[in-house]
Amino acid sequence: MIRYGKKYKSYPYTIPVHHKALQHTRIKELQVRMMRWSAWVEDYKPTRNGIGSIVLHKNKWQHRFTFTLRCQRRAGKLNKQELEMLNRLWKVYDYKRLS
Repeated sequence: MIRYGKKYKSYPYTIPVHHKALQHTRIKELQVRMMRWSAWVEDYKPTRNGIGSIVLHKNKWQHRFTFTLRCQRRAGKLNKQELEMLNRLWKVYDYKRLS
């Protein structure tokens, strides 16, 4: 299937995108990514801090994870700021940054 605008195309069918299901799945992936990231930081205790910090700040992490849970409940009805924040979190908790 190929994504084409707001629809998926797979010859001979065109299927509309179910935004709620898509957002719900992506938020679940983000939550798994965040948990994997925090587990790695807990195990290896990196010392780098500052810009590009990978030191775990428990309050920030907890607040961000709670934010993803709230967004998951409202999937399909998220506003622009929430989507931008989720995109930013997706980049922050990139597992490739750790290695």
